[in-house]
Amino acid sequence: MENVKKLDKYGIESFGRLKKVMLHKPSETLDRVFQDNFNMFTNGIPDTNKYLEEHDEYEKLLVKYGVEVLHLCDYIHENTEIMNNHQTITCLHDSSVITSKGAILSKMCHPGRLGEEIAIKEALTNLGIPIFFEFSGDDRFEGCLLLSPQTIFIANTERHTKESIERFIPRALELFDEVIYVDVPKERRFMHPDMIYNRINPNLSLVYLPAILKAYHITREERTEIDFEGFMNSREIELINISDEEQRRWGCSFVPLEPNTFFHYELALSTQTRKKLEQRGVQIIDFNASSLFFDGGSLRCHTLRLLRE
Repeated sequence: MENVKKLDKYGIESFGRLKKVMLHKPSETLDRVFQDNFNMFTNGIPDTNKYLEEHDEYEKLLVKYGVEVLHLCDYIHENTEIMNNHQTITCLHDSSVITSKGAILSKMCHPGRLGEEIAIKEALTNLGIPIFFEFSGDDRFEGCLLLSPQTIFIANTERHTKESIERFIPRALELFDEVIYVDVPKERRFMHPDMIYNRINPNLSLVYLPAILKAYHITREERTEIDFEGFMNSREIELINISDEEQRRWGCSFVPLEPNTFFHYELALSTQTRKKLEQRGVQIIDFNASSLFFDGGSLRCHTLRLLRE
C-alpha cells in the first residue's frame, strides 16, 4: 500500500476531458458470486471468461484514448473480503461521486450490495480523496450527477429514499449553487439517475422524458416546481429524447470522454438517435459487449470517474 499512487487533484464537475478512472475486475471469486447472486441478473448469468475478457478490452479502450486507469484492488487492504465477495462492486460508479472537494459516498440499497461503501471508503481514503459526505443508518442513496461546477442533478429512484435526499440537499448546496431534483418511477430500469439523463456537452443531453414525473429547481433561497424540458431548453440545453427500447438498453448511461465524444455499448442507441447525434457533431466510441451488459450494468456503471480537466 505504501507504493500506491495518491491523487493530488480530483473532481468531475467540470466537463473537460476525462483523465483518470478506477475500475475493478472481480476475478478471484467471480463464478461463485455470480451463482450466489443470480437473482440480481435480469438478462441471465454472465459467462465468466467472456465477462473478464470484455472488462480487459474496455480498460484497453480507455487507455487507448489517454485515460489513466487505476485498480480498486491496489487501494484496499482491510476490506478485501467485501471486495472479493460483492460482484456488483465492479459497478464502482454507483458507490460514489467524486467532486473537487471530496467524495459523495453512497449508501447501497439492494441487500446484495450493502456494505460495498465500506470498501470504497477505504479505497478513496488510501487514494487521497476525502469523504465530503456519507450517509448513515437507514439512509439509501446510490449516486447523483454533477452537471457543472454550479449544478447537481438528484433523482429519487428505487435506490434512493426521499428522506436521505432531503438530508443531503443542504450539504449539496454548500458545493453547488443549485439542485435539479426529479421524481421517477420506483422501478429497476430507472434505478440510477444516469438511466434517465446524461450530458453529451454543456448544451446537449440524452434523456428519457417519460420517467420524469415531477421536477424541482432548488437553491439556498427557494424550491420551485418546474417543467423539466422547458427549464432545460430555457438554458439552451437541447434534449434528445430516447425511446423506451433504448432506455431499457441503458441508452442514457454512457461515459463522456470529452464534450461531444463518449464511450457506449454498441447496442444501446438506435440508428435514428445516432443520426441525430452525428448531425450535431457527436462521436460515439462503440464497445461491443455481451457479458458486461448481462450483469445489469452500463459502461458508466463500471467506471468510477476520478478526474476531468
